[in-house]
Amino acid sequence: MPAAQVIDLSGLYVAPGFIDSHLHLEGLHLLPQAYAGAFLTHGTTTIVTDLHEIANAGGLEGMIWYMDLLEQLPVDVFIMAPSCVPSCPFERGGGVLGLRELRRLRDMPRVIGLGEVMDVSGVQKRDRSLMRKIGLFSGKPIDGHAPQLRGPHLHQYMSAGICSDHETTDLEEAEEKLTAGMHLFLRMGSASKDLKRLTPLIGPHVLPLLSLCTDDLSTADLANHGHMDSVIRYLVDRGVSILDAMKMATVNASSYFCLVDRAHLGLGKKADLTIFDGPKKMQIKMVIKNGRIAYREGDSLWPAEPTACAKAPSTESRIADFALSDLAQPAKGDKIHVIASEEGTLATGHLVESARVKDGILACDPDDGLCFAYAFDRYGADRRFGFGFVRGFSIHSGAIGTTYTHDSHNMLIVGDNAVDVFEVLQCLKREGGGMAASREGRIEAFIPMPYYGIISDLSGPEFLRRETSLRESINKMGTYQDNPMFRLSFLSLPVIPDLRLTVNGLFDVAEERHIEASE
Repeated sequence: MPAAQVIDLSGLYVAPGFIDSHLHLEGLHLLPQAYAGAFLTHGTTTIVTDLHEIANAGGLEGMIWYMDLLEQLPVDVFIMAPSCVPSCPFERGGGVLGLRELRRLRDMPRVIGLGEVMDVSGVQKRDRSLMRKIGLFSGKPIDGHAPQLRGPHLHQYMSAGICSDHETTDLEEAEEKLTAGMHLFLRMGSASKDLKRLTPLIGPHVLPLLSLCTDDLSTADLANHGHMDSVIRYLVDRGVSILDAMKMATVNASSYFCLVDRAHLGLGKKADLTIFDGPKKMQIKMVIKNGRIAYREGDSLWPAEPTACAKAPSTESRIADFALSDLAQPAKGDKIHVIASEEGTLATGHLVESARVKDGILACDPDDGLCFAYAFDRYGADRRFGFGFVRGFSIHSGAIGTTYTHDSHNMLIVGDNAVDVFEVLQCLKREGGGMAASREGRIEAFIPMPYYGIISDLSGPEFLRRETSLRESINKMGTYQDNPMFRLSFLSLPVIPDLRLTVNGLFDVAEERHIEASE
């Protein structure tokens, strides 16, 4: 039977559509219809996501709303059901997923396994509720979240049935996990770029246990730098063969997630094809999705207009009223605990320094890189708030804040003075969520996120325009990191060492306890 259409691909490479093994789509801050086409332009046809961001902010109701938006997208999105909402007992968010909710999710067609099990302590203690959650997904992929876990603790964690990890950051840790049989997602995202340290690991003896992921990806990076095509290009530039890089982005991921319909090119397999010019440039020339041409080089798949969708249920945040004077914190001793934030990694350090005190009130030192950090409850109008100090942002005469903060998505603000911190607080409260920057007592940039305080209703191009304005404002404060807002969003995550800030105060991850900022 003659073909209906013949496409000349002479001189080009053809591969199965790329797969991102672990990406939190909510971190793009756009509605799915606004971002989905952009993935095709970079050869990605399948994304595995753990929707624990929307689950923490809006519970099962919020998840179902978001999952409905995933229908009719030009890419396939599979879901790992969030296992730890909240991520640990020491965090307060807007949603809770228990056994009843997970049982309902498990039986949905798009759900293929259990998402990252972040409560390492709960697994080690064989917490009954957590183990029952894991048991619900017996026989399906169960993702891990095991930063710096080694030795007997690693084996105890894996013995619960946990199969993978994306939080591995150094070679020795990676080799131990691979020897134990764990599948690793090597991460190269906007916030954490562990692949830079882990590339020497890649070799024939461990290749089947390696896949690629971005974990958290900014809209700007997707638009300007790419997605899995960029990760593959990075590997090839560093001496990894194109075949090995492709296996990690296609075959290995599909095998791990039991997506056997897209593991290889061949009869009976899903007709998802990525066509590119070669291993060096990795310029995507065409993408065929479900047997049809979905993208040709030069197509623009960023919708210019805002995407209409049904309003999300229960999106209103409840933030207490505060006065500027409430932000001042009395010194309780001559020492302070400081979060050390570093670009390129999600891990933070725990520093103990001499307190800066003025008239009995704790002070920061922007000239020495020391800033204030505040965490405000966004769900119960609680007047208590978390306070601490952070290094790594170098903000002068300003403050930045967001309501997209892993994983609880309360409000987090960092700045060098109370006036700008207060301006950001009032802006985010008034607007119902988003990202904002205040400099010299005035809001200079703002991105609205009306859906649960984590997702915007803007189009991709308009979001990028506002993000550029936000970045310019932050630069004026003396902060020039690639992704300062992404780094800010992780300061509150209490399941990655060493020191974090929650609405209950500074949290020592290793000791599993809250501590005073000053003592």
